[in-house]
Amino acid sequence: MDLSIFLSAVEVLCINIITFELCCRRKYSRSVTAAVLAVSTAVIYLGIAAFFDMTGDGKLMVFGFLFLVPYVFLYKEKISRLLLVMCMCWTYTISISFFSIQISRLLSYEHRTVIALVFQSAVFLATLYPFYKKGVPKYMFILQTLRKYDAGCGRYFNFSCFLHFIMLTVLHMIFLEGPGNWPQIAAYVLLIGITYLSYQMIYRMISDSARIQELERISEYDALTGIANRTKLFADLEHMRRGKREFSILFIDLNRFKEINDTYGHIIGDQYLKHFAEICAEIFRGYGQAYRYGGDEFVVICQGSIPQQLIEELRTCPAWEKGAPCPYNSASIGKIMCSPPFPDADELLNQVDRKMYEMKTKTRKEA
Repeated sequence: MDLSIFLSAVEVLCINIITFELCCRRKYSRSVTAAVLAVSTAVIYLGIAAFFDMTGDGKLMVFGFLFLVPYVFLYKEKISRLLLVMCMCWTYTISISFFSIQISRLLSYEHRTVIALVFQSAVFLATLYPFYKKGVPKYMFILQTLRKYDAGCGRYFNFSCFLHFIMLTVLHMIFLEGPGNWPQIAAYVLLIGITYLSYQMIYRMISDSARIQELERISEYDALTGIANRTKLFADLEHMRRGKREFSILFIDLNRFKEINDTYGHIIGDQYLKHFAEICAEIFRGYGQAYRYGGDEFVVICQGSIPQQLIEELRTCPAWEKGAPCPYNSASIGKIMCSPPFPDADELLNQVDRKMYEMKTKTRKEA
């Protein structure tokens, strides 16, 4: 085998291995992975060399799919994920190999393998940083994010990636049948450009959608406690009112919260609110949704009736001591059961607010 052909293949193989290391989770240590890949590479290359003439025209690249066997053994990802990572990396390496071979044929036929290796190495050196810095992270972001938004679109994207790769590979094989020429190079550049732009547009759309969803999440969740806020409370109440099912509302006011701020300071006061919100959300997990209404006031909405033991658990907070910033001062809780036809959201909250103040007045008198 020509040494330049061997070095060119090793160069491409190293880039593939580095890409899988960056994109996939290893099952074994780096040394075990390296040893298995070294043995697999030797077996695959010796097997190819025994049956085919290694001419350096790039036509034997299809045998690179044999590396899926050790990759499946070495990495935790599904075979479909491994194939998509391989398609992404090969789109990059095959494109550069194609240009290298075509340029070498245009410049010199006698020393074309050496020229191809030099050109390929130079282009890899010039493009590896942007490929790993921008190209690979964007591609992996699309793979990881698109399926979360729409599983169908995720499958279509995966299939389109595979088709892009097949199309580039087929053109690679067809164009290498004849001598190198500029129209073929121009056609290949055009196809690579279209592929890149399509991925770039998909990335922009998905990243913009992710930012919009994050802004929506921020607008509906309280920055301090992490539970839903007043905006989401009114949106959820409107949704509940449009239905025909009964639901319950709790209105919670933390007793003597001003004393916490005055005694321990506002930083501890914030931790107090956050700790209570975590306990409240945990108590009603599976029953309903907790909201921070404002200040030291919270609301809980549950489908159907709320078990009394949960209300008592919230009022006394027996789990308070674990991670508590300071002693607990208890809470006043109002409860109403809502049945259709429902009044508007403001009226429902006014009703349960009055119930809460009745409970607070009663507690003060008993004290």
